[in-house]
Amino acid sequence: MDSDPAFVSSNLPKEGWYTKTADKLRTGLAGKRLCLDYVKDCEELKKPYRTHLKKGGHLPSRVIALCHGISDMLKMGDYPLAKYTVEKTRKGKDSSNVDFSAKKVKDLTASPNFSARQIAVSFFVLSHYVTDVHMPLHCDLRDFTVGKESDRRLPRDIHPLIEAFWEESFPAKENLILTRYRNESLDKILVKGLPEDSLIELDKEGSKYALKNEVEIRLKGDEWNEMVYTARVSYAVARKWIREGYDWKGNMPEGKDPERQARALGELVHSNDKGLGDGRFVEEFKDVTNRIFHDAVRSVARLWYHTWQKFVE
Repeated sequence: MDSDPAFVSSNLPKEGWYTKTADKLRTGLAGKRLCLDYVKDCEELKKPYRTHLKKGGHLPSRVIALCHGISDMLKMGDYPLAKYTVEKTRKGKDSSNVDFSAKKVKDLTASPNFSARQIAVSFFVLSHYVTDVHMPLHCDLRDFTVGKESDRRLPRDIHPLIEAFWEESFPAKENLILTRYRNESLDKILVKGLPEDSLIELDKEGSKYALKNEVEIRLKGDEWNEMVYTARVSYAVARKWIREGYDWKGNMPEGKDPERQARALGELVHSNDKGLGDGRFVEEFKDVTNRIFHDAVRSVARLWYHTWQKFVE
């Protein structure tokens, strides 16, 4: 997204541009949105904006297609899975709380149609797109090359640097891959297994970023609308967080290896120094990171639940 016609299209008529203020976004999005709280006074939200005519990835369309596809897969899927859900619902129990992980695989995959595993994979593909839209630079045209390379407005290594550093706030990849061969619970591996210096505070008791167990039953629009509005918020986060004129490249750790840069950035963030030449950078990095992950987790849960409810209702 961008608000500058020079980078989108100078030929677009006025009606081809959109405006979504913080108030309009708040009205169109259900639930707690920490990223929207962060940008509620951002001037960028008051400007008309537009996605690039060729650079857009059509993520909202992909998400709504996946949600409807998963609902159809559930309806046409394994007979034991459908029958088990219907029986639980008839008994007055909340079928969304059924622990299918406790069922034997053979009981969930007897049908030649869609298996529980295929449906689960589709849910995780959906999660990929939903979390992608919460990465601010995915929604900011400054992070794309439009025209000449010299016209690019942000250095290429900012995006991978941030994501590599985020990865260091989570358990090692091998621990995630080998979960099925270990005796520990996923909660112990993923939540209690976070590195001691992790920035993530979503499960930290008393944290203002802490997640709650409940999630909204309904969206305020459809899945497409949910993603369009979320992308608009992420765009504003990028513009407020990664400011124009700030010398990111000059202040970032040297080197082309994102993982090594991430470790160097981590030392700055976790040290007592102000970091990267800006006294606000370190605390804002922690704050924005937790806001992004808080909203991303809730958004995934919200869309999973929304998709499941269309099947059981």
